[in-house]
Amino acid sequence: MTGAIRALLPGAAVLVAAFLLYVLTDEVTAQEIATTYALVVYGAGFALAWVFHRSRAFIALGLLAWLDITVVGRPDPSGAVMALGTVVVALIGVLGILRDRGVGSRVGLLQAVGVWSVAALGGVLFSDPARVAGFVSGPEFLPLEGAGWPGYPQLTLAVAAFAILSTAWGFFAYRGPVERSLVWCLVLLLIAMHPDLETAPSALFLMAAGLTVTIGIIEASYVMAYRDDLTGLPGRRALMQYLDGVKGTYTVAMVDVDHFKKFNDRHGHDVGDQVLRLVASRLARAPGGGKAYRYGGEEFTLLFPGRTRDDALRHLEALRSSIETSRFAIRSWKRPRSMPEGEKPRKAEGGEKELSVTVSIGVSDTVVANGGPDVVLKRADQALYRAKKKGRNQVSK
Repeated sequence: MTGAIRALLPGAAVLVAAFLLYVLTDEVTAQEIATTYALVVYGAGFALAWVFHRSRAFIALGLLAWLDITVVGRPDPSGAVMALGTVVVALIGVLGILRDRGVGSRVGLLQAVGVWSVAALGGVLFSDPARVAGFVSGPEFLPLEGAGWPGYPQLTLAVAAFAILSTAWGFFAYRGPVERSLVWCLVLLLIAMHPDLETAPSALFLMAAGLTVTIGIIEASYVMAYRDDLTGLPGRRALMQYLDGVKGTYTVAMVDVDHFKKFNDRHGHDVGDQVLRLVASRLARAPGGGKAYRYGGEEFTLLFPGRTRDDALRHLEALRSSIETSRFAIRSWKRPRSMPEGEKPRKAEGGEKELSVTVSIGVSDTVVANGGPDVVLKRADQALYRAKKKGRNQVSK
């Protein structure tokens, strides 16, 4: 899945679904849907955010639920949604530049108390219909016709610009599912706030915003469980799940970084992390259709579905050689953490030391092992041990 598609999902799908419900249902049905499923969405989101230590999602869901409950029964629901919604938009923008903590931790509680206290003050401020009317009609500080464009007060537009920029920065800085969900939450919230919508459609889009955040928590928990944070590769749990369902012939290669402990002892753990990321990047582009996983520590796994051991050997030898000939520079404080797009790797500058790394590889397949995944993995691990015993930096079967 490309980065552009990943940025659109699942928020775009939720937006389309909410729009279709808005178009295809009457106001009574929309209100019933929003009332019935909002409890499920917010309740599930709160529980998941608590379990998976997602304080920002927990706080954002609390803001949406508060807004939903507060505007019901107001004499001027559209104005109340606009005024209180602007407060929520600003606070979600603040959440976009914070980091997640455990909901029950000291920092998590401080985040929740701080954000919800501001929301409560906003609720008190806009409990007066006259203040709500004054907010909707002004103030104007941009040369736009009317109170704002397109239908929003100018202050709401300014707050929305800040919130979108801050949540977008969080997404591009950290690329996490929760960060992405906050961006889409803002989009759906701003739609819910539009003065042309009645109370029922507004509640429908508010629920959709909460659903987007809840899905973001679920996706983040999946990534945490199945993907290695350091290398970006799928982890051991993902490998075992895949092996449980794979059929037919396949080859497993166990890949171990040679003398990794010496790298850590001599150059420090930061350099060790660079080594692991370098090897992982090569494995992710393994020839022959190999699927790379981080098995644990300095050990990786390559899976070749549909290939025998002999079929995979030449691809593994080419991979071993490419890692051996790779060079990387120990980062100095001046060196950027990521290479600008389109720029080629450069040679080390003064103060940066170039290092190389090698790997040992053990290979087995379902034909030779004649057993299930555990047997194939054990035979591959035994072959890896033989490769190391023979002197490392080689492929053994």
